[in-house]
Amino acid sequence: MRHDAPSPARPAGSRGPLKVRRWAGGAVWLGLAAGSLGAQGPAHAPAAHVSNHDRDRAQRCFVEAGKAVDSNRLDLAVSLFAQAAALDPGDRNYDAALAIARDNLATQLMQAALKARILGDGATARARMLEAAAQDSRNPLVLEHEADFADDPEPSASRPAPVLDDAGPPVALAPDSGTHSFHLLAPKGELLRQVLQAYGIAPTLDKSVGAERVHFDADDINFAEAEQMLSLATGTFLVPLDPRRALLALDTKENRTQYERLALETIFLPGLTTPELNDVGNIARNVFEAQQATVHESTNTLTVRAPDLRMRAFNFEVNEMLAGRSEVMLDVDMYEVQTQHMVNEGAELPQSSTIFNVTSEIDSLVKNNPALVQQIISSGLASPGNIEEIALALILSGQAGSTILSQPFAYFGGGITTTGLTLAGSTANLQLNDSDTRLLDKLELRLLDQEEGSVRVGERYPIVTSSYSNLATGSTSIAGITSAGLSNTLQNLGINLSSLSAAASAAVPQVQYQDVGLKLTATPRVEQDRDITLKLQFQLSSLSGTIVNSNPIINNRQLTSIITVKPGEKTVLLSQLSNQESSALIGIPFLSEIPGFGFGTNRNLSNTRDSLVIVLTPHIVRLSHTSRQGEMVLLPTHS
Repeated sequence: MRHDAPSPARPAGSRGPLKVRRWAGGAVWLGLAAGSLGAQGPAHAPAAHVSNHDRDRAQRCFVEAGKAVDSNRLDLAVSLFAQAAALDPGDRNYDAALAIARDNLATQLMQAALKARILGDGATARARMLEAAAQDSRNPLVLEHEADFADDPEPSASRPAPVLDDAGPPVALAPDSGTHSFHLLAPKGELLRQVLQAYGIAPTLDKSVGAERVHFDADDINFAEAEQMLSLATGTFLVPLDPRRALLALDTKENRTQYERLALETIFLPGLTTPELNDVGNIARNVFEAQQATVHESTNTLTVRAPDLRMRAFNFEVNEMLAGRSEVMLDVDMYEVQTQHMVNEGAELPQSSTIFNVTSEIDSLVKNNPALVQQIISSGLASPGNIEEIALALILSGQAGSTILSQPFAYFGGGITTTGLTLAGSTANLQLNDSDTRLLDKLELRLLDQEEGSVRVGERYPIVTSSYSNLATGSTSIAGITSAGLSNTLQNLGINLSSLSAAASAAVPQVQYQDVGLKLTATPRVEQDRDITLKLQFQLSSLSGTIVNSNPIINNRQLTSIITVKPGEKTVLLSQLSNQESSALIGIPFLSEIPGFGFGTNRNLSNTRDSLVIVLTPHIVRLSHTSRQGEMVLLPTHS
């Protein structure tokens, strides 16, 4: 971007060429060729004789006036141009320069008047307007706003400030629609005027806007694009005064603090905790530089006071944050399968035998039951001399009690050497027992993105951690019980020494409950491509059966895994809870253990298996932040 010294405007109605002259100091003064004012220039009397001294003084005043213009001291420039014109009335260049200076001074005074009017200083605004009208009553800006100032009442110190019943939105410009093209090389102020007036916006320039010349080339741009390009090219910012007027000032922190209008907004943030509310308030203050951001915890609201642009940017951020996190529905199906397979087959041969003398057992049976023997003989059931018949009758009658002769036995030999042999019973087995048990639990977990959820199946087992008891020794002495007194009365009420002693020595346990069973913890994370990453923690605890210090040993098995699946895709976790196998063999020692010699051998096989299958199916219930980034908002930076 190139900056050049400002060129003076051509006086209205000038016809001749405009001459620009410079001197060593860099000041600019104007000279119009003869006849430049033409018929529209001011009427002059015939030129009177001017001395060389006055002509030199007039030229020096003209040069000093040019320096005053460069330093933006237009009031001094008007005074010096007037002196030059008075010293040398025949030089029409002095009159033209005086007219231009008065026009620029009137414009500057009117801008100051409009600014004071915006700030509420009516007296200063009216005074500056009158000064502008005194300098140049035909100035377009004076003519445009003269009627507005005429309608303003006279300033009064006792007049109360107006009270607004309803708050309104920030002032917004209403520029003309359409596009325009610009190819300009002009001072900043003139550039801003020409561009904004093309869209029907009347600009008011702050004194901080410099006079540097700026190149501005753009084709077919609308007002929003023109506003942004002007801000970048001139380093200024725009403040709407009403729908058709705007104030422009150099973009500095001081000017923004002084001129920018502040918007007040109350934002409702339901469902947020107190730390989250404070975080949102810190974002408003630290990131978006809101002048005021107050958190109201009782109503879950945030009151923000900031310029309109920053307020809109903050609203974009709040909308992004209130969009929340995605939600995932996790279907959990748990299958517990218990199978038991038992087989009992084969033959069990006698494992023991008894050898006895049959004659001795019969004699002993008859001698031990003389009364029964007499009854059997008298009834004619057996002959008096036949001992075998008498013994058989005693056994069949069941009155002789249990005897070895009542059991099946084999005998061999004869006479007094007859020997009996008893064998235990033999068994043939052919048995099959097969069972299958299936348990189903169906659960649903609805979780926020990156939120942990747990499923517990099992029981809480009490574990004794400590116990308290009375460690005092010695006898218990209570009046009325262990000594003389109303002992009978107390005993009738159920109070005795034994119960009191037992209560004094009782132990009070301290119990802590331990979760025993299955615990499944899942943490979903929704990825940008809508895949779901699951962090799974699988923990299984059970009682081992071993007891130490009256407490059982708990077996723990744990699995941690991270998997990524598509929505609706199933994930299977399989765990074998227990697997027990047993085998029992009953047969002849050594012989039954030889392969192929299975006769007389019984086998008892048992297999018990307990398995757990967990099927996880995630579904996206709510998907937020579908784009990788939110809307970009450019915030102003201060030079």
